[in-house]
Amino acid sequence: MQYFIKTFEASLKRCWDKPALDEFRTSSITYGQLAADIEEIHLYFRAAGLVKGDKIAINAKSSANWAKTFMAAVSGGYVAVELFPGYTPHDTQALVNHSDSRILFTEKQIYKDMHFEEMPQILGVIDMHSGELLDSRNGFDQIYNNRAAAFSQAHPEGLKPEDVSYIDRDMDEMCGIMYTSGSTGFPKGVMLTVRNFSANVDLIPNHFSYIEGENYVSVLPYAHIFGLTFDMITPLCRGMHLVVLFVPPVPTNLKPALREFRPRVFFAVPLILRKMIDDSIGEFVNSKTGRAKLADYENNPEFCEALRIIFMTAMGGNIEVFVTGGAAIPDYIEQLLAVKLKTPFVTGYGMTECAPTISLGHIGAYKLKSVGEYVSEHIDVRIDSVSPARIAGEVLVKGDCVFPGYYKNQEATDSVFTEDGWFKTGDLGTIDRDNTLFLVGRSKSMILSSNGQNIYPEEIEVVLNNMPFVAESLIVSRKEKLVALVVLDQNALGDAGTDAENLDQIMASNLEALNKIVPAYSAVSSYELRLEPFAKTPKGSIKRFLYQ
Repeated sequence: MQYFIKTFEASLKRCWDKPALDEFRTSSITYGQLAADIEEIHLYFRAAGLVKGDKIAINAKSSANWAKTFMAAVSGGYVAVELFPGYTPHDTQALVNHSDSRILFTEKQIYKDMHFEEMPQILGVIDMHSGELLDSRNGFDQIYNNRAAAFSQAHPEGLKPEDVSYIDRDMDEMCGIMYTSGSTGFPKGVMLTVRNFSANVDLIPNHFSYIEGENYVSVLPYAHIFGLTFDMITPLCRGMHLVVLFVPPVPTNLKPALREFRPRVFFAVPLILRKMIDDSIGEFVNSKTGRAKLADYENNPEFCEALRIIFMTAMGGNIEVFVTGGAAIPDYIEQLLAVKLKTPFVTGYGMTECAPTISLGHIGAYKLKSVGEYVSEHIDVRIDSVSPARIAGEVLVKGDCVFPGYYKNQEATDSVFTEDGWFKTGDLGTIDRDNTLFLVGRSKSMILSSNGQNIYPEEIEVVLNNMPFVAESLIVSRKEKLVALVVLDQNALGDAGTDAENLDQIMASNLEALNKIVPAYSAVSSYELRLEPFAKTPKGSIKRFLYQ
């Protein structure tokens, strides 16, 4: 297994004059230009007195400059600190200070509500998009403003491939800190090592077509580990042409990018796929005739093939596999894409603490409701259960992908590792003889019924969320009974002209239908309507700890 920055360095040299980084229809640079930009960053970091191991905080939306800054930090011997731009200014400042960061790359709009004097270790604050220096101390402004001249002095004839030689780092050296989304409380800083990223960069191309020189359309947030590793680090390490969408990945923005660059592999969260389905084939899927034909899909192959062609054309027309992760896939989307339309669709499973890969689905072997087979190259997986194939237990993992612990939080670190070194994911699941993993819920959200049954609220919520007028739901236990907290789909209510009396009947029917599907011990006794969406983490997970 090669150190991933050396893999990146080799790609830089091989692909020097080839396109490296685009912001869709905005900017484009070659690998040689990317190397020069990284060298300029290294020079002003060193001039400012930064030393190996210093922290560089990145708090911005995904962009070409985001990718450039991250690769500069890790290739220079520093630690890149990834902060989700959805955090509040107060929380962002707290995490900047907690991480001991020395430089903060952010956005002017985010920074306007932050206070420089409350981040005393920061030398400079830089707008990620314009490069404007927003605040500085200790003479950093002179160094930063002189960066172009410093580069010219160091490389009067320009940077050449033979000039690029990145620092060697120990495989177990920390090179990243990513703060978790905090669905159970305040975010924890996941320390990620050279080994963690190198293992992922090594294994991912064994499963998906990351081919040098080909186009890769990137839509996922780099402040989330799924996007950082699959959508940015690996394409650049493999010498691909990385096209960052940069604008929201709604169909009006995404379809032109997919059509122009025709990627072979595409990664997305379920919400993006749902919007692409609605935009391309929604009128057919949602019509009365279409629903009937899809319900009887085996006897309507021509209709399904027509929908498949329309959808795959909307996805660029060259997709060999599209992969979803980062959130549970709704059952109706999985059924539509994998079974009825037979598109090249799979899911995967990972965690920030594994940078992120634990399991990946494969075309031809994908099983419904699974998260693929665990990746044997750099991961061992076992289920903490007396019968791992039949009785759900906590998913435990060990291997090169697994992080060493949480930054400055030994108590939290000790709580997630077994005495013999297995990482406790907090997810509950089973695994079959083919090493296919099936998840049923989170151990922290599991409800133990009065008769000793384990109830997994996520399994109930997936069913309820697919019922009429339900936007999202949360199952809680009250006085030993299950109650559904329901946020209504206001758009659907408005379109249907539903009044309060009809809504009561609809929700009663929903509960009746739900309780016929779930096991008797998981029956929901009542519901409670909520006017506001549930509070969520920046990643989009519901903050369950706020609701009882």
